[in-house]
Amino acid sequence: MHIPARMLTHEDAVDNRRVRRQRAGENPAGRVQRIFDISRYGCQIESNDLADGASGQFVEIDFGTVVTRAIIRWSDRARLGLEFARPLGSREVDTLLAEPAPIKLRRL
Repeated sequence: MHIPARMLTHEDAVDNRRVRRQRAGENPAGRVQRIFDISRYGCQIESNDLADGASGQFVEIDFGTVVTRAIIRWSDRARLGLEFARPLGSREVDTLLAEPAPIKLRRL
């Protein structure tokens, strides 16, 4: 299945930086999550699998309940900043925060 990516205009990109991001802390069992923050437009995660500085590369990210495509915007050691190819819905973000699951990444 082919999902076309839409490039953001400069105005959209500036607005996206102002979106309130929500921190993902620890789950009730006390295990640290691999999502550091998330918004409708992207997230910051930890991934040793793709920590090779592959900025600009497309990936598929599987959150367990949500699967979407994203582009790697930056990397710093094992942390990656991802921009979703299509913004998530507010309910999807709330679900990801309420029901954290291990993340799976796959290069495209």
